[in-house]
Amino acid sequence: MHKKKITPTGALLYVFLTVVLVFMMIPFVWLLISSLRPNADLFNEPFAVPKTLSFENFRAVMESHPMLLYFANSVAIATIATVIAVGAATLAAYAMQQRFLTRKSLTVLFSMCLFIPTNAFMVPYYVMINKIGLYDNVLGIALVYAGVNLPMSFMVIKGYMDTIPGELLESAKIDGATAGQSFWKIILPVSKPGIVTACIFLVINSWNELLFANLLNQSDSSRTIQVAIRSFLTTFEANYAYAFAAMVISILPTIIIYALLTDRIIGGMTAGAVKG
Repeated sequence: MHKKKITPTGALLYVFLTVVLVFMMIPFVWLLISSLRPNADLFNEPFAVPKTLSFENFRAVMESHPMLLYFANSVAIATIATVIAVGAATLAAYAMQQRFLTRKSLTVLFSMCLFIPTNAFMVPYYVMINKIGLYDNVLGIALVYAGVNLPMSFMVIKGYMDTIPGELLESAKIDGATAGQSFWKIILPVSKPGIVTACIFLVINSWNELLFANLLNQSDSSRTIQVAIRSFLTTFEANYAYAFAAMVISILPTIIIYALLTDRIIGGMTAGAVKG
C-alpha cells in the first residue's frame, strides 16, 4: 500500500483546522473546569490554575432545584415540537414535488420565512398561546418551537426530496398508485436521511432555545433546563459555579447527539446540494 502524500496546501489546511479546533475547545474546557471550582475561586481568580476540583457544584445544583423535572420538560418539548414540525414539513415538501400552478411561489414563501427574525413573533405568539389557554404549559412551548422551526425543517427535507429521481413517482402513477401510496411506500422511505437530519437540528434547536421558553413560562411545571440555568444568575446574586455546572449538564445531550449522528447530519445536509 502506498502512503498518501501530503501536499503543502494540505498541510496548511490541517494546521488551520487544528488551530480552529483549539480555539473552539478552549471555552468548553474552561467551562468544564470552572464547573468543578468553588464560586469564591471563580470571583477571585477566574482564569487561574484551580487549586481544588470537586463535584460539589453538581450535587448542590441537583439538590437545590428539580433539575430532573426541568430535564424531562426539555425532552418533552423537544420531542413534541420535532414530531409536529417534521411531520408538517415532510407533507409540505412532498406537496412541492407535485406539479401545480403556485408551487414555485409557495416554495419561495417558505424560503423567505427563514430570514424573518424570531424576535418579531414574540408578541403574537404570547397573545395566541394565552388565548388558547396554553401559557405555562409544555404543549404551548412545543407548539411555538414547531412553528419557529418549520421553515428550516421544510428546506432540509425538500432539499433531500429534490434529489429523488422523478421517474420513481412517474412509475408509481403508471402502476396505479395514489398520491398517498406513493408517499408512504416510495418517498417517505427514501427520504429518511433528510428527515433524520431535520429531526436532529430541530431537537438541538428546541433544547437550546431560551427566549420563548422564558417568555411562556411561569412555574416549574413547564420550566426548561435553559431557563433553570438563568435562575442561578440574578440581579442580587450570581452563583457562577452552579450556573456552569447546570450548563455542563444541559450541554452533554447535544454533544452526545452530534458525536453519534455526525455522519447522518452531514449526509442529509449535503445530499440536497446535488441534483440526483
